[in-house]
Amino acid sequence: MELLKSEHLPPPQMEESELHEVLHHTLANVDGKAYRTMVGQIFSQRISPAIDYAYDSDILKGSFSVRSAKIQQHVCETVSRIFKRHGAIKLQTPLLMPRNKKLYEHNEASYLMDHSGMLVMLPYDLRIPFARFVARNNITNLKRYCIERVYRPRKLDRCHPRELLECAFDIITPAGNNFLPIAETIYTISEIIQEFPVLQERNYSILLNHTALLKAILLHCGIPEDKLNQVYIILYDAVTEKLTKREVEAKFCNISLSPNSLNRLYRFIEQKGELQDLTPMLNTLLKQKTGISSLVKLGIKELEETMGLLKKLGIKFQVSINLGLVYKMQLHNGIIFQFIAYIKRRQRIVTEILAAGGRYDHLIPQFRGLQAVGLVPLAVGVSIAIDKISSAVLNMEESITVNSCELLVVSIGQMAKTRAINIVQKLWAAGIAAEIMYDWSQSQEELQEYCRCSGITYVALISDKEGSHVKVKSFEKERQTEKRILETDLVDHVAQKLRTKVCDERSNREISDLPVQNPKGSSSNISGVFEPHGTAVIPNVCIVASEKLSASARRRCEIQVQTRLQTCIATLQQKTNEVEILAVSHFVLKALLTSQV
Repeated sequence: MELLKSEHLPPPQMEESELHEVLHHTLANVDGKAYRTMVGQIFSQRISPAIDYAYDSDILKGSFSVRSAKIQQHVCETVSRIFKRHGAIKLQTPLLMPRNKKLYEHNEASYLMDHSGMLVMLPYDLRIPFARFVARNNITNLKRYCIERVYRPRKLDRCHPRELLECAFDIITPAGNNFLPIAETIYTISEIIQEFPVLQERNYSILLNHTALLKAILLHCGIPEDKLNQVYIILYDAVTEKLTKREVEAKFCNISLSPNSLNRLYRFIEQKGELQDLTPMLNTLLKQKTGISSLVKLGIKELEETMGLLKKLGIKFQVSINLGLVYKMQLHNGIIFQFIAYIKRRQRIVTEILAAGGRYDHLIPQFRGLQAVGLVPLAVGVSIAIDKISSAVLNMEESITVNSCELLVVSIGQMAKTRAINIVQKLWAAGIAAEIMYDWSQSQEELQEYCRCSGITYVALISDKEGSHVKVKSFEKERQTEKRILETDLVDHVAQKLRTKVCDERSNREISDLPVQNPKGSSSNISGVFEPHGTAVIPNVCIVASEKLSASARRRCEIQVQTRLQTCIATLQQKTNEVEILAVSHFVLKALLTSQV
């Protein structure tokens, strides 16, 4: 017996067919002891140092850039601000969900195995996990946004899945036949593009289609209904240039589509333009069977409604109907859309898709339980490629400055360290982004280079030689200035500097949007942001007047308005956490300046 148990004996041989049969029986009984033993052995595997290093070596390849991270943060904050303006809340859904081959028939997801041997998948996009969340929680009214990673499988074994940063914006509403949610969703993407000059330069256009129209076209071209999903996949690969025209034809030949039917299909899906320009071709479908004609009528009606709402919202981008637009057809029902631009990349013009989405309420019932009751809400969503926006901003010819800190506190000598700590504490309490230099042995040139790379505008030098004074250095517009002020005045001095900086930046952005001067008097525009100051809130006020004001007069007006607003906001703060000023007329401004309350 000892000899039989010896590790020196070769393992018993088993025929491959026998092995497959044993594995089949083991996997068939997930509650059995053999299955648990097999999974236990899988999870007890040893990972060698070489595999550990190679697993994510292409991701962690030492190319991290603080500037890239700051720009990505800036992009995410800008996009989030727009969604919040529309009343959306940030909502994350569970990371994993059980494998679902039906939903990811074409776009294969990244699969994992948990400790029990169950297969789960990482999110391929943010829409399907959210649809599951909506269904399981019986949500009927919600606006949400989310910025999270999505994953793509790799062809290589033992390597980290490819990560992409995606942003999702969704509207769930009980109003079933309302097209305003889809129009608002498209409008939010136009707002995002307007926020970034580098995106405006690309001349994005909006492509619309309707799933009912595409289905009607395919049925008209002789494609059987049970083959529609296969055709959607072929068309999607053709549109995204994954397949050549010859490969597309070969795939259509495999599903027995005749050359005449294929030519007819091409004539339809290559059409794009205004809806009225496409109406003559679509009218030929209205003479077909009742099923096809009803699909066409539905598609045309909903596209007309949506186009009308986009005009009312003042969309400035070119909007056209593209009968060949295909986007995740297994998920969507109704209007689908894409924001595209033609950009030059590696000496060739390529189509870049910045955002895509549509209506998907037919997806929600797939995740509802058997006992679910009630109407299915209308669901509209869009996915935005945040990575593409960040990359565009990063590669701008005129680089932007994105700073996470306004002021650097530097103690000169060990004795000044305690003062520096007290000062940075006061700055933090006042809501001013500041950091303290840990290594006080650096030279002035090294400090200046650090500030330049970090986008820091001001440096406070704390030295025992200065007594109760502090030296404040400023690096603005390639100019370096230095001022000696009292330590007790530092917080107010920096706060005022930052307010002036914000006002100047906003004045430059808004100067073209100033209202026309009223014949009865000058018109003013107040815009600002609110900075926390301990438990209080300090409004940043900037007055843009149509008449030229001296710097002292402008500053005096700003301080007066700020003082009055601060009193009002302090009262409002007791009732709400957020205060938003939508508009201020010159009558209100005059009242704020003259009020003694």
